[in-house]
Amino acid sequence: MCTTSEKFRCKGTYISIISQISINVNRGGRGIIQDMISGLVAIAMQTFVLGTSMDVTAVADGVAKPTANASIQGTSERTITYTISSKGVITGNIEEFRKIVAETLADNKGWKRAGVKFVEVASGGSMWMVLAAGNEVGAFNGCSATLSCVVYPYVLINDARWMSGSDSYNALGLSLSNYRQMVINHEVGHYLGHNHITTCETGTGLAPVMLQQSTGLLGCLPNPWPLPGELWYTR
Repeated sequence: MCTTSEKFRCKGTYISIISQISINVNRGGRGIIQDMISGLVAIAMQTFVLGTSMDVTAVADGVAKPTANASIQGTSERTITYTISSKGVITGNIEEFRKIVAETLADNKGWKRAGVKFVEVASGGSMWMVLAAGNEVGAFNGCSATLSCVVYPYVLINDARWMSGSDSYNALGLSLSNYRQMVINHEVGHYLGHNHITTCETGTGLAPVMLQQSTGLLGCLPNPWPLPGELWYTR
């Protein structure tokens, strides 16, 4: 997360009728009406799902307010480079962390479904996946020493949680592997621009990955993967 006083402009995919027309003129005018309608539908979906605010204000625990400037599943593909790092004295194995992060981000059940491709680079990634000691996480303004957090561009995975999971998952006998997938997807979701969700998915009762499952399931079923309604990004 960023400090509560910081604001920044999201970098997303802008969709406009003008761009739809321009694209079709370059194609020789074929399918202009159909593509204009598709553009209108895309804009309507963005407004319905995400509201109209164009600014993102970071607040406590890595929450970023979603904006109208979002990419909807299937409309585009984005590549995000990331770098693995650690901060403070950790007990987790950094190579194991690297492996699980890579597997989770490449999984077809994850953010890949939203059209996001993650590529690890040795340094200078646009996103930093950091296994961090709790006291190091808590040192950031607005972050808790007992939770993971996002301080853009850093995704801080709390080492204590990484090693022991959470009471909510452990009480159900769920594996540490499930918890680790969930916390990676949850925090990366914040990096992508998602806010917390506090209601279960209608019909299935599944917890959205953006529900704060580390602190409680609110009556939902545990779920480590983004649900269909979460497959978008604003940055």
